[in-house]
Amino acid sequence: MPDDAPVDKSWTLRLTSRERPEVPAQSGVKRLTNRLIHSVTRASRPTPRRLYFPVVSDGAHFETVVAVRDLAVWDALPRELWDLHLVAARGGKKLTLRVGRHHDDMPGKKQIVKFPEQYKAGVAVLPYYTDGDDLSIRCARRDEANRSAT
Repeated sequence: MPDDAPVDKSWTLRLTSRERPEVPAQSGVKRLTNRLIHSVTRASRPTPRRLYFPVVSDGAHFETVVAVRDLAVWDALPRELWDLHLVAARGGKKLTLRVGRHHDDMPGKKQIVKFPEQYKAGVAVLPYYTDGDDLSIRCARRDEANRSAT
């Protein structure tokens, strides 16, 4: 976190899919040639491009939990990358910080730090560091014979 100045609201973790398109809000109704027809709705809405999770912060440090089941979604793409940001507001201005480790003694974490892959509902979920030492999450649909997200 850049400084100890308080934020207007608590920090939130935002995951943004690089592959998933923005989904317009559905009205639930379609009009076809002057007749009103109710659209068929699925039991579940499409997964949004951005997911939000609460964050506990003590100023310079934060903690949050993203359950594997929250990324192993019913409409999982064949391969999907999620970028992690902390978001808040201070004085009405939006603050966005990319999650990663940048001010430590270990640059190049992509080749050094490896996280365990987890598997849920046909989706492999793997946190990883990018070339720029930012934290991202890779998800991939997999059958039982081929469970790796890489």
